[in-house]
Amino acid sequence: MASTSTPYSSAPAFPTLAHFLLPQPNHGQASTPGTWDLKDDICKAFKSPAHSVFRKGTVIGFSKLRNQAKENDDIDFLGQVTRSILAAQLCKTSASSIPNVKTYIIHPANIDIFSPQRLLESLLSASQPSALSRDEAISHLDTVQLFPVFDMAAAVQAIGEVSDTLHRYKEERESQQARQAEFTGNNDYSIFLVIAGLDTLTEGVVRASSTVRGTAVLSNILRTLTQLSRMHSSYLSVMLVNTSGVGTMTSDTHVTPGQMQQRRNPRNNLQVSHEDGLHSIFHASEKLFPSLLMRTLEQGIDAHLLLSTVKSAHVVEVIKDRVGNGVGRWCTWDKQIH
Repeated sequence: MASTSTPYSSAPAFPTLAHFLLPQPNHGQASTPGTWDLKDDICKAFKSPAHSVFRKGTVIGFSKLRNQAKENDDIDFLGQVTRSILAAQLCKTSASSIPNVKTYIIHPANIDIFSPQRLLESLLSASQPSALSRDEAISHLDTVQLFPVFDMAAAVQAIGEVSDTLHRYKEERESQQARQAEFTGNNDYSIFLVIAGLDTLTEGVVRASSTVRGTAVLSNILRTLTQLSRMHSSYLSVMLVNTSGVGTMTSDTHVTPGQMQQRRNPRNNLQVSHEDGLHSIFHASEKLFPSLLMRTLEQGIDAHLLLSTVKSAHVVEVIKDRVGNGVGRWCTWDKQIH
């Protein structure tokens, strides 16, 4: 009897090699023993957006773990890390392209981690193939604009001024594109917006009014920053430097980098839970965001780096990476890391 084609009959499938069914790794994301190491991300910050924790178009937060015994030391550590990352970006700019890099730093007037002198020291000490002369470092500082503020109202005004500047640049860029048949815009154009002490300024609003008002003001600012980072994603990098710290007042905990290496798989340690929020892989028992204000601040950050001291070693770790898979990466901080 001749066979007939039916919906239930089909030719056998062609054989397929098993390795073709495996997901292909993305470029630059090959699985290697060193993928947990954050040093490479720091060295290539804002230069390799495919896999780096530091990407343009996102809001990156830096927070220290509260430690009553080492409060001043932790502030210095926080300033050292953020200044070094910023200085490295400025140093990578050639003399001819310095006008294409702009930096805006908004900070409380009583916090000096971004003072001109400290920024100059960071530029002079940045690890580069050839050290900058003092005059060269000062020429890079000419592109840095400081906004010392005394309260949240002044910070909001400063953010508004930077926002207006960004919008004017965007309009000029679009106008130039419309006039030219083939737009040859400068892809090396970079803008860094650094806001330090936003958490401290918000605490001032809470003391003067209420937690509800403080949270509302903070939410509005974070929404503005998110919109700016997305609207100008090809050239804008937003960094929030939280000076009050996260967690409760604590002493050094016991996990060492060597012990951490045995459990570096972020899927096994994933710090996200509906009850406790994000956790540190070095301070697992520490609740980092115990208050509504802290949780509100955390929600406005895309990638969050926690700075802490573990067994006398300064450690930088990624506790959140909303648009990538950097959670769990860490490194011990070295002044010459760049």
